[in-house]
Parts: sequence; C-alpha cells; structure tokens
Amino acid sequence: MSLDRLSSFLRKKSMLKTTYMYRIQKHVFYMEAENGDQLILKRHNNRLRVEHQWHFFDRQTCSFIVPFRRFPNDKRFLIDNGYCWTISPYIPGRKLNYASPGDRAASLRTLQTFHTETKGIRINRPFRKELFYQRWYNRLQRFKNTEHLFKQLGFATLFLNIVQTTEHQLQELAHSPLSNLENESLKTGIWIHGDVASHNFIRYDGHVFMIDFDLLTCTSGIYDYIQLGQRFLPYLDWDLNRLMSYKMVHEKHLKLWLDAILLPSDIMREWLHYINGNSSRLAHDYLTELETNWNKRQSFLKMVQTVLN
Repeated sequence: MSLDRLSSFLRKKSMLKTTYMYRIQKHVFYMEAENGDQLILKRHNNRLRVEHQWHFFDRQTCSFIVPFRRFPNDKRFLIDNGYCWTISPYIPGRKLNYASPGDRAASLRTLQTFHTETKGIRINRPFRKELFYQRWYNRLQRFKNTEHLFKQLGFATLFLNIVQTTEHQLQELAHSPLSNLENESLKTGIWIHGDVASHNFIRYDGHVFMIDFDLLTCTSGIYDYIQLGQRFLPYLDWDLNRLMSYKMVHEKHLKLWLDAILLPSDIMREWLHYINGNSSRLAHDYLTELETNWNKRQSFLKMVQTVLN
C-alpha cells in the first residue's frame, strides 16, 4: 500500500488525518497527525496477538511502557485484507546501545521493574505460544534445513558445531525445571517482554521506555534474562565473570540460566532472519563473521562448563 493510499485509508476508516508520514520498516510507519500528535503506525499479521496486547495494556499501569492507543474514532485497531493496524505514541529519544555499560545497566533495571510491576496481571483468553523448549527445538529443525547453504559456502564444520551444541544443550535443559517455572509463572501472572533487543528500550527525558510488545507472553521472567545475557555477551568479551556481575537471576536458577545461554538460539534466530529477509549482504561474508563470533563464544562455553562441573 502506497503512503497516499495508506493516508486515505486511515482518514476513511478511523478519522485519523495525517500531515506527514514515512516508512521506518516494511510494516512500521512514523506519522504526524493534523492535531500535532506524533505516532507510530504498525501493521500486524495476527489479530489474536494484537488483542492479547490490548488486554494487557488495559490492566498495566507502568509509565515507561508505550502501549497502543485508540484511533480518533475510538477503535482499538483497524482491519484491512486480514491485517491489523495499530497506533502508538512516538517516543523521540535515543535507542539504547549495549556497547555502553550505562545502557546495559539501564535496560536491566527497566526490565526488572517491568517484571515486578506487571506481576499478577490477568487477562481473558491470553495468546498461547508453545513452550520455549519446544520453540528452540522447532528453530533447530528449521536451521537444519539450511545445511546445504553452509556446505555450498564452505562452512560445513561450523554448521555441525552449532547443531551439536544445540542438541547437547537441549538435552541438558530437558532435565531442568523450565516447564515447572513456566507453569508457576502462568499461575502467578509473570510477564516477559520477549524481545529485549537494545532498540526496544528508548531513553528520553531522563527515563527509559519499553516499546514493541509483539512477543509479550505470560511465562517465567528467566527467558528475558536468557536473551539479555546473550545480547550482552559480545560487549563483555564473552567473559563469564562480567556477565555474572549483573546478577540477573537468583542463584538457585543459575545453572538453568547458563545452560540456556549456551544454547545458540540467538545464532539460529538471526541466521533464519537473514536468509528469509532481503539483506544485500553476501552470505559468505555473513558466515565468515558468524564463524569468528562462534570461535569467541567457545571460551565462554569452557568457562561455564568449568563453573557448572
């Protein structure tokens, strides 16, 4: 849909009159309304996930969460050709950068506050996803389907190492209390953001805001900290002691957390995103950098094995 058609659609279906609009990503737009509001317009593929977020936003009270807002005609979302459209306030600040120690600390504090202040929220008909263990297993199967690309480009050994490490860590986690934690969190009402990439934390006017709750889930908070640990590590020189200094999880969950961090779910996620996207980057260059990072990761693996054994 062209910007002109999109502007006409918004005016006709929601009474939202725009004076300026530009595309940020394929399905995300910045726009300015006639009344001066700065907004983010987003297209979603899954209506149930949008309704799930709305139910959560209706019940949460955190000032640093950037929720959806209603359209001028009071609709929560618009439907067009099977897609859902939502609007949210635009936060004009700076995205956090995990290369900065201050930004790493700020993201962790904000995430911890999010988990504490949203605990106990109950919503009707929450959007259910498969357990994380099953999600990681399914991701591994999709990753295995790309073996031919690794072989064609001369990275067969790298592929084998990633698969073997993933299978080993899945076996370790199969005997962990992960499923018990998930069930307890469902009963208690623990919520995770689900995508703690640095660009989902915005620093503005002395505060840090959280945006983009598409992966919002009622489950154990440890999953946010697993992902955050994986995202911090490249900026910590893969040093276990520096990672441990953040004290993300309780000591009784330390082994579980480290075992999950060792599972290269992030590598598989980013690779699958790359091959399914429209990146202009050469696959050989991508895998060359991945191999370098994988080798750095091995020092962390050895440190963790020493601590756990």
